[in-house]
Amino acid sequence: MTGYRRFAGIYPILYAFFDRSGALDRQAMNRQVEVCIAAGAHGITVLGIVTEVAKLDVNERQALMEMVGGTIARRVPYVVTIAEPSVTGQIAFAKSAKAAGADWVVLQPPPGDGYGEADLIRFFGAVADRVDLPVAIQNNPINLPTWLSVDGLVSLHRNHPNITLVKGEGPASLVARLIQATDGALDVFCGHGGLELIMNLDSGAAGLIPAPELIDIQVRIYELYRKGTAADRAEAERLHREVLPLIVFMSRSVPDMLCYGKRLMARRMGLNAVNDRPPAANPDPFVTNWLNAAGPMLKRFDALAPA
Repeated sequence: MTGYRRFAGIYPILYAFFDRSGALDRQAMNRQVEVCIAAGAHGITVLGIVTEVAKLDVNERQALMEMVGGTIARRVPYVVTIAEPSVTGQIAFAKSAKAAGADWVVLQPPPGDGYGEADLIRFFGAVADRVDLPVAIQNNPINLPTWLSVDGLVSLHRNHPNITLVKGEGPASLVARLIQATDGALDVFCGHGGLELIMNLDSGAAGLIPAPELIDIQVRIYELYRKGTAADRAEAERLHREVLPLIVFMSRSVPDMLCYGKRLMARRMGLNAVNDRPPAANPDPFVTNWLNAAGPMLKRFDALAPA
């Protein structure tokens, strides 16, 4: 499988919003998609850690994937993260993702820490060989118990030509080594909220897969960076410095990101309340007040996509 077009840009990964009954909130999810597209997102991603995938059963994951795909309606590339624990499960979910409109999929390592690198290579290779889509590998040495070395990722790409992307969530130095080792053959999307976004782009990263609460600002940073002039670069760096305290705070832990990042996104979307699905961290009033005063740049998204 060769000849895939390349992907690049800012691909926010959606939060899972729930209604009062604890079910997925279709209206809130649809609004989230519209806000991200109006903000200039180059693609949209679902079913990663930000989407609280571990709290969703397989039917909910399927329903959310189809719901979001229907709302996107192929206006931007659509990416589905696959976290099923078996090879057959990942293959089946990837086929469903394609039917729902996915343009590429991200394979997560199977849960648990008993997998060596050779096991992961066999696992991902077996899935990729049965998937008729471009495939990314999620490589996250910070939040996941297993990951691959640069050599392991290079081996996967050489032996399975549709493995053309990586969600590289390690330090910028690791992302840079991967890009150098593959001579740009893999489209590497960085993560961790864009903590090292400018540095990642300097190393040749294709883009970023962040949570969506800063989507308009991060799209602006990316577009300024691409222009390439000294003045545009300086403005991109200024914007990055301005939102960096928020990114650092959100990156400290997954529970904090899901608690406060989702609430910040809800506020910007104009939602009146956030309904958590347990287990979930309770918002601290001091932190909530700090976020509410985060600055004039974090206005509501109404001007982008009216409710």
